[in-house]
Amino acid sequence: MRVHSAWQKLRDMRRGRLAERRYTAFWGTLSGIFLIALLLAIAVEAWAQDAARPVPSPRNMAGGQEANAKAAQAPAEPLIIRIAGALAKGDSNAARRLVSRFLQESGLTADSLLQIGVNLAQHDLYSEASEVFRRCAKDHPEVFECYYNLSLAQLALQQPREALATLAKAPHVSPSEEVERTYLRGKIELALEQDAEAERDLSAAFAAAPQEENFGLDLGLCNIRERKYQPAAEVFRKAIGFQKNSTFLRLGLALAQYLGGLNAESVETSRSILTLQPDFSPARVMMAFALYMDGRSDEAARIAAQGLHDAHPFPYLYYVHAVSLLRLQSKDYDIIVNDLTLAAHSIPGCSLCYLALSKAHRRNDELGTAMADLQKAVELDPTFAEAWYNLATIYEQAGRHAEAQLARHRFEELKENKANRETEMLRDTFLKTLGGEGSRRKEP
Repeated sequence: MRVHSAWQKLRDMRRGRLAERRYTAFWGTLSGIFLIALLLAIAVEAWAQDAARPVPSPRNMAGGQEANAKAAQAPAEPLIIRIAGALAKGDSNAARRLVSRFLQESGLTADSLLQIGVNLAQHDLYSEASEVFRRCAKDHPEVFECYYNLSLAQLALQQPREALATLAKAPHVSPSEEVERTYLRGKIELALEQDAEAERDLSAAFAAAPQEENFGLDLGLCNIRERKYQPAAEVFRKAIGFQKNSTFLRLGLALAQYLGGLNAESVETSRSILTLQPDFSPARVMMAFALYMDGRSDEAARIAAQGLHDAHPFPYLYYVHAVSLLRLQSKDYDIIVNDLTLAAHSIPGCSLCYLALSKAHRRNDELGTAMADLQKAVELDPTFAEAWYNLATIYEQAGRHAEAQLARHRFEELKENKANRETEMLRDTFLKTLGGEGSRRKEP
C-alpha cells in the first residue's frame, strides 16, 4: 500500500532485507530452533544488498493529500535540501543538527515533514524520524500518514505500546487507510505477543487486500509463530497467487511446509525460489536443511557448498554443510571445524555449533578440545540435554568421574523435555528474518 511502498527501508526491515544486515538475524540456535529461526530471521535476518525500489513522494504514502495541498509552502526548503545531502553522504551527525534546526521552523507543511521523516527512516535514524512525524501529527492532526508513520517509527524503535497509542489517534479517513491501520495494529500486537489479536487484525487486512505482499507475509508468520503450519501454508499460497515472484512469500511457504512435515514440498518450493533468484542464500539454507533433516545428507552438503560461493553466504550454510559432512563420516576435519567456527562466530548463542564441533574434535582424537566445546555449549544453553549427555561421556573418558556423574544427572533431569533443537532454531531464525526482528542497528 502507499505507506509501505513509500517507506521502503522500514518495510524491508520487517521482511529481512535491510542493507548489510541480511544475515545477522538468522543467528539463532540451530538445532531445534534452527528451522523456525532460519525463515523468520532472514532479514536483518536480515541485510545484504537488495536492489532498492523507487521511493514515492510523501504524497503517495498514506492519506492526507487534500490537506497537504491546502497547506502553505514550506519555509525551510534550503534546510530540506541540506538534510538530504547530509544523509546521502552518510553524515548522520550533520543530519541530526540540521533536523534540530528544521524543527525550529514555523509553518512547516505536512509534505515537507513527511519528506524529511521518510528520508531519516530510510537511513535508520528512527529517533529523529519519530520527532519529525510527531511534529507532523501536532501541526497537521487531520493527516493520517503523520500518525501512521510515527507509529511505524516507534515500532522500529521497539516501542510497541507507544506505537499502538499513536495509531489509535490517527484520523479516520478512507476505507483503504482503515485497512492499513488494521494491518499495522496487527503488526504491533504481534510485537506485544498478543497473538490472538494479531491474527484477527492481520487476517482482516489480508482479506481486504490479499494483493499486498506484507499482509500475506505477516499473517503467515503469525500463524507459524502459533504453530498453525497448514493455515500458514494456505495464506502463503494465496498471497503468492498475487505476488508470483516474491521470494519472501515463497520462503515463508517453504518453512510452513517443512514445519508441517512436508519435507519434499519444502525442498521443491526452495528450489523454485532459487530459480527466481539464484543467489538468495536463505532459500539455499532452507533447502539444504530440509534435505539434511530428511536424511539426504549428501544432497544437503552439495547444496550448502554451492551457497558458500555466494557473495554473502548465510552463516547457517556453514553449519548445515559441516553437520552434513559429519553425518557422512567425512574425514575433512579441517573443513568441518573451519565451517563450524565461522558459524559459531556469526550465530549468537549457537550451542549447536559447539556440540557439532565437539563431535569433530572427538573423532579427530582431540578429547580436551571436544570437552571445552561441550562446556561452551552448556554454558550457552544450560538446558541442552544432548550436550550434557556427551559431556558426561567425555568426563568419564577423562577419568573425571564426579563431574561425569553431575553431567549425567543434569541430562536425566532434562531428557524428558528434549526438543528438536535444529528445527526450533530454524523456525525461530526465519521468524526473525521474515519478520525483521533485530534488524535495526544502533545509531552512532
